[in-house]
Amino acid sequence: MGAVLVLFAVILLMKVVGLIALSWLDRPAATLPHPDPCLGPLMDLPLPPPDPERSLLTSLAAGRITRADYRAAMAALAAREAATHPLQTPGGPDS
Repeated sequence: MGAVLVLFAVILLMKVVGLIALSWLDRPAATLPHPDPCLGPLMDLPLPPPDPERSLLTSLAAGRITRADYRAAMAALAAREAATHPLQTPGGPDS
């Protein structure tokens, strides 16, 4: 009876090791969805496109633009976003 348990354990271990090896070999190369801006130049990764909202906020925080200029620029960004990606509402009795 002991030999049967040892044989069962060895077969189970071989299956587990085989499945781990196969899953490790079939795994695609890992890509970073958003590369770290600090490591991007070192690893020759593409940098994400600049965010206009973030650049406006940093300009406002640094004092390069006034609050009125910030609001006007954000309104222009919102208008451009609404033109390119209009909000779609579900059809209902009021629409």
